[in-house]
Amino acid sequence: MTFTTSLPRLHLLVALHERGTLQAAASVLHISTSAASQQLATLTAEAGVRLTEADGRRLKLTDAGKILVEHAYAVFAQLERAQGDVQAAADGELGKLTVGAFPSAIATVLIPAVRLARERHPRLRVDVREVEIPAGLDRLSTGDLDVVVGVEGVGAPSPDDHRYVRLPLGVDDFLLAVPVDHPVADGSVAVLSQLADQEWVGTIEGDACDQLLHGACLAAGFRPAVRHRAADWTAILALVEAGLGLALVPSSARLPVSASVRVVPIAQRISRHVYAAVRRGGATHPAVAAYLTALEQVAGEVLDESAVPDTAARLHGQGAVL
Repeated sequence: MTFTTSLPRLHLLVALHERGTLQAAASVLHISTSAASQQLATLTAEAGVRLTEADGRRLKLTDAGKILVEHAYAVFAQLERAQGDVQAAADGELGKLTVGAFPSAIATVLIPAVRLARERHPRLRVDVREVEIPAGLDRLSTGDLDVVVGVEGVGAPSPDDHRYVRLPLGVDDFLLAVPVDHPVADGSVAVLSQLADQEWVGTIEGDACDQLLHGACLAAGFRPAVRHRAADWTAILALVEAGLGLALVPSSARLPVSASVRVVPIAQRISRHVYAAVRRGGATHPAVAAYLTALEQVAGEVLDESAVPDTAARLHGQGAVL
């Protein structure tokens, strides 16, 4: 058997493996289901063996199909490395890349890293996108993004994921935001288990910060009564200021905190692990490598574990910045 298959057909097989249905695979590749069906039939004919079999309304890979998917991942990674080697030889021209991250990381981590990378490599061009996991990882897979910055939680890639390489960037600690007249506002440290009867302001239901809030409160022995939700940290702090609930806020967010809000440390450490993800083999691209170097340096300064107590102390005054 001699393979003459094209990369799009391999991408289709991988998308089918990851999505489970031909319709979903076609959608992520921006082709019609009928075109996907034709490509799969062509790939099967080229392989000379069955690659898929019916499983109810879904298609599942045969053992031969699974083996081909493993080889496809290796091929994609090698192509990424090849593109990086070619770019590295192009007279120092670093080209461009597109990076995405959750909202609060854009201002505090992504943009400073862009500035730093461009200071070192003036011809580097970086486009920034706001994304959430897992949508950002989908766009990373399709090539719409070259780097994604995310936080540990449901939807984050596992260390042994064939598609991505994860680079740890640091730990972001959370603090407690309360109205200025709340009893906790006058204390030095908040004990989460003593706040079981409080109402809370949360982020979007099910996102990484929402998971973190519920996980921390459950560990403290109660389920938080989340009465209000917002995607924007400024809106969340405004809800706290209005006395509508308490909120966990990331110490790295660098948000303005009004005189009517106090931000205090929490007795039990609550934190999230921040990572950058790239396509496997993609870190060899000169543009990606240059940006990752800058990103790691900036993240090392922003996600500073030892700064949390000092940060909380600073925020106890008026007009502070979180």
